[in-house]
Amino acid sequence: MALLWFLIMAQTGTAQTNLLLNGGFEQINTCTEYKAECGVEAWFYLKDVKVQMLSNEVSTNLLGQNSFGIFYNWKEFTGFTPVIGTLLPCRLQAGKEYIFKGLISAKLHHQLILVPGICVGNNFYVPGRPFAKELKPDSIPSIRKSAAIGMFAFEYRFIANGEERYLTFGTYIREDTTGAKKKLYGTQTVNLVLDQFELIPADNEETYCPGFLIQQEAIYQYDYRHREMDYSLFGKGELDIRLPAADSLSVTRRRDPPPLPPQSDTLLLGDVLFDFNKAILKPEAAKLLTQYFSKNKPGEIDSILIEGHTDSIGTDQRNQVLSRQRCETVEAWLRNYWKEQTPILYIHPFGRTRPIATNRTIAGRALNRRVELIIFRRRN
Repeated sequence: MALLWFLIMAQTGTAQTNLLLNGGFEQINTCTEYKAECGVEAWFYLKDVKVQMLSNEVSTNLLGQNSFGIFYNWKEFTGFTPVIGTLLPCRLQAGKEYIFKGLISAKLHHQLILVPGICVGNNFYVPGRPFAKELKPDSIPSIRKSAAIGMFAFEYRFIANGEERYLTFGTYIREDTTGAKKKLYGTQTVNLVLDQFELIPADNEETYCPGFLIQQEAIYQYDYRHREMDYSLFGKGELDIRLPAADSLSVTRRRDPPPLPPQSDTLLLGDVLFDFNKAILKPEAAKLLTQYFSKNKPGEIDSILIEGHTDSIGTDQRNQVLSRQRCETVEAWLRNYWKEQTPILYIHPFGRTRPIATNRTIAGRALNRRVELIIFRRRN
């Protein structure tokens, strides 16, 4: 239970319940076709939409390290045009109000007027497709300047019917032909930057479904992009993702009385404690671990989360493998140290996806190469 509390709180970063996965677009997806970074986890799009991860020069609470760049062509269609969408890990409560909000900036011809839009329903919205007939997209007129330079904040409220599975974000675009303005001809390029998407229950007591983390894992495992993704979305408005949690575990619930946070601390193993580009612990690392855990009484530690991180040098696949191997090395050391009294151990290799410093300098990359042990202690 201590680990579950930690994982969910780490995802939200605030006390608010954000029902969207990866709403800050920080976690990057490696697609099956090219085995390369080609999108963000949990967000999907049609082939006419081109996407690009945008690294922010300075990571802030407003934008994080990444924003999501979108490019597509406008061809005089004034209805709702889908841009990206996501599969909800938790079903919504029928009759309850929800708030969808985020940040957006747009570059397009000065004669075009753009308004963001949303469609929440049982399918990903695709104009003209049979499965879209029952879906009801709507515009988002509530837009204001944001504290994030060059971005605008939008907000939209709606009442759920309890059948929502997909949230599709898109745009309405029309041409301003007032006065003596000439009509535009030809294709017009639209460039959007998106960040900090949230879907929040208006009721502060509503929180995640019990199967949230199980559903997240299933959605994150979908690694198809390009043709395979487009075929599924255009053909039937949904992806070939089977969510394993039963209905009783997949609907949001009332928030339990807040438990006391687990007593925890973090032990950091830097890159210098491993052989270069390998997962072998140096003697200094074993000494550090022995000194630290010798101070703990048997049974005092409930569980340990072992996180592996690398810098950005090398391929994403190699970094993921190295971070996992280093996690497994530490896990093996801990099991050998405690033997039959070993606490519950979890490993989570992040590869290069969670830097704590810039990867543009030697010193920064050295800080990013690390293994973190997050230790949860039993309360007396």
